[in-house]
Amino acid sequence: MANEALLISAIGYKVRKLIDANEKLSKENEQLKNELEKARVLIEQLQNELENKRNELMKISLANALMNQESVEKGIEIIDLLVGEIDKGIDILSD
Repeated sequence: MANEALLISAIGYKVRKLIDANEKLSKENEQLKNELEKARVLIEQLQNELENKRNELMKISLANALMNQESVEKGIEIIDLLVGEIDKGIDILSD
């Protein structure tokens, strides 16, 4: 009988340890979920900021290109050359 009581006591102790470990892991899991959500929010904010910076950079680049008349003229020349090449290709294919 004493042996059975000892076994029951040992099992009870192990069950309490498992319950305590489960509670501890549940709390840790909840904490990690909260940290993950904070990280997701931060990532979203940083992505938005990055997109805003990219847009700002694009605007600045366009403004600089428009301010530099040589670049505009060179761009027009390149476009004219490309249109000419396309027209030649169309003429060749039409024949």
